[in-house]
Amino acid sequence: MAEEAGSVETGNPGEATAPSGETSADVNAVPGSPLTTEPQTSWLDGVTDPSTKAWAEAKGLQNGSFENVLGSYHNLEKMVGADKAGRTITLLGDDASSEERDAYFNKLGRPESAAQYSVALPEGITDDTRLNMMRNKAHELGISDAQFSGLAEADAAYLSATRQGMTDKAAVSAADAEAQLRTEWGAAFELKVASIDVAAHKLGMSEDHLNGLREAMGPVEAMKFVDGLNTKMGDHNFDEGEKIIPGHKTPEQAKEELDQLTMNKEFMDAWMDGTHPGHKTAVEKKASLSRLVSGVV
Repeated sequence: MAEEAGSVETGNPGEATAPSGETSADVNAVPGSPLTTEPQTSWLDGVTDPSTKAWAEAKGLQNGSFENVLGSYHNLEKMVGADKAGRTITLLGDDASSEERDAYFNKLGRPESAAQYSVALPEGITDDTRLNMMRNKAHELGISDAQFSGLAEADAAYLSATRQGMTDKAAVSAADAEAQLRTEWGAAFELKVASIDVAAHKLGMSEDHLNGLREAMGPVEAMKFVDGLNTKMGDHNFDEGEKIIPGHKTPEQAKEELDQLTMNKEFMDAWMDGTHPGHKTAVEKKASLSRLVSGVV
């Protein structure tokens, strides 16, 4: 009778014969296979830094392969950008030291010192007091060179517009003052303006002093004030002999003199009598004073 196929006795290769003391499962186990009984090691066991290892374990990275970790890092670098490596910064904490603050702001583009800001004074300006004050404050606040340049340019534009506005306003005020005083002083305007300069010189007043008076009192009142001082000093007429130079009287002065002549019988007789020897002179004088009263030279 034929033997049974696959029996141990016949040496059936379908099932290995286990040596004494071993099971067939032990014989068939292959290292690295699910049936292997030797303990498994984690790639994390090779990490020697305790803090790094603790962080990785807290993230559960010991449960994955080293290839997974490399893949995660690769994806992170693609997201951040390899060109940004080494150029990232960490925001300052509330308890940051002065050294940490300096390093942080310098990395953002702040110069090492306030004097190293690249902005220079506009052409024609020599006083750098304002700019230096702005530089120091900008450095203290951690403002970058590019940011400070933009702020300084805006500030310079504002100051330029302000100065131009003040110049235009002063020019308008001066023109209005001249028109008003020409009306009030009439033919005496030029003489009074010239005598104001002389009086200011004798009083030791500089142009800055006169500008201060104009700003404090207004251009009209300032000129009247200096003219009044000049009149009291007795120099208003430049020692021309008469109290008021003929042809340079104010309308008020001309009217006062004309009123006096009208009350003068001798003058009126000469003015009314065409045959009087002084008739021509009286007519010319009255006509001249009448023009001055109207403000005409």
